[in-house]
Amino acid sequence: MQIIIYISRAKQNFTSGDLADLRDLADARNRSEDITGLLLSDGTRFIQALEGDAAAVQTVMDRIAKDPRHNNISYFRPITTNYRQFGKWTTEYLDERDLCEGRGFFDCVMRHVADVECDSIKAAFIGFAALSLSR
Repeated sequence: MQIIIYISRAKQNFTSGDLADLRDLADARNRSEDITGLLLSDGTRFIQALEGDAAAVQTVMDRIAKDPRHNNISYFRPITTNYRQFGKWTTEYLDERDLCEGRGFFDCVMRHVADVECDSIKAAFIGFAALSLSR
């Protein structure tokens, strides 16, 4: 099993409806490929962890890299593991605008990564949420 995490900047402003549509499309595609993970957006940036069969995860990453809605994609070092960090979620999604301002987003991210055993994955998502607090 492979986990890839990336951060990107949105090339356009997304409404909550746009983000929900994107999430639903990603969820359907990921479910068909048996890919699980977590997708976060703070309105201008995305962070996503994708986990599953290495070839399937790479196929999704290749599609994301070509998606014109993303800019400045940065990748974390791929992680190989024997088990899923995000359980049975296909694409659990959080949008800062759907939560309380600032601290509510951070607290919600903390709850979502509480059961993740890999410290580097936790650190990536907590760092993303912390930077969102300072915006």
